[in-house]
Amino acid sequence: MARRNLVPLLLFLASVSAVALMWWAFAATERTRYAATSAVRQSRSDIALGMQIHHAAGPIADEFYRLRDLDGVSTSEYRAVGRSGLTVKVDALPRQTVDVAFFFDRSVADGIWELPNRPVRGDASLRYTIDVYQLTDGKHGQHRFTFTDPHYWATTGGHQYHIHLAKNKPVPDLLQMTSNVTVEPRYQRLVDDFALYGSAQFRAKVVAARAKVAASGGGSG
Repeated sequence: MARRNLVPLLLFLASVSAVALMWWAFAATERTRYAATSAVRQSRSDIALGMQIHHAAGPIADEFYRLRDLDGVSTSEYRAVGRSGLTVKVDALPRQTVDVAFFFDRSVADGIWELPNRPVRGDASLRYTIDVYQLTDGKHGQHRFTFTDPHYWATTGGHQYHIHLAKNKPVPDLLQMTSNVTVEPRYQRLVDDFALYGSAQFRAKVVAARAKVAASGGGSG
């Protein structure tokens, strides 16, 4: 009889133990999840990209595009600076969006981390400077490069020719010419990426800002 009375007690203790084990496992999982969530919240993510267009002459001295994504909140700005002293700025309000992150991915594919400075070639009336900065998981990197005439580098104008004078060669072979191709369309792609960034409304305001500064006058730089 005593043994029969122990059965319910043992079943009760087993049930309590099972509940305790399940609660312990749940609590451990939640602690791990909370720690991971806290780490994500404390890990800052910062992406910044920019393009400056310097005008050698004319009423517009410089144009600036600045794009930034800070912890998932994107901002964008265009600024035109005139030689007359007038500055017109266009801002897109900060908002939760993937616009800048998407732009960043596209610019990486178009070589923003890889392209180097280029010497002045082709049309030198405009000089472009592009920069990128990224901070993720405590690691950061940045890159900046300058070039002129992206159309030149994207076409056959990028060919470089070298002439060699061979003293010991017969007369017909006295001069030797070799060439290497330095055509790089990604400069043009990046310029287009910045120029086409944003909503139709943002781009329309950029056009209006540029026209307003252009109309302000100013001499050669």
